Amino acid sequence: MALALLALALVTGPAGLHAQSPPRPLPPARPPQGVESPPANICTTQWGWCQLPTLSAPLGVACYCLTADNQQVPGSTRYFPYQGDASPYLQPHTGPPSTIR
Repeated sequence: MALALLALALVTGPAGLHAQSPPRPLPPARPPQGVESPPANICTTQWGWCQLPTLSAPLGVACYCLTADNQQVPGSTRYFPYQGDASPYLQPHTGPPSTIR
């Protein structure tokens, strides 16, 4: 049996020994160097999101949204490409926030 494996390795070479291994997945693409991500423009919580009062907040910093009765809901800053006016108060998620990065 050992002689058969040795003969197979000699005939097929090193590539024959790894013929059964699946290809490795490629790593995720990196953004081009010099390209900066946009600044945070929303505060997102597990219950919803609100517009930040300024666009100068860095990403991932602690923030909070206010409910209609001025309760603070903690969250973190994110960027989201919404358009138009947004209320500064907590707006509930309408679906999974899959596009929030």
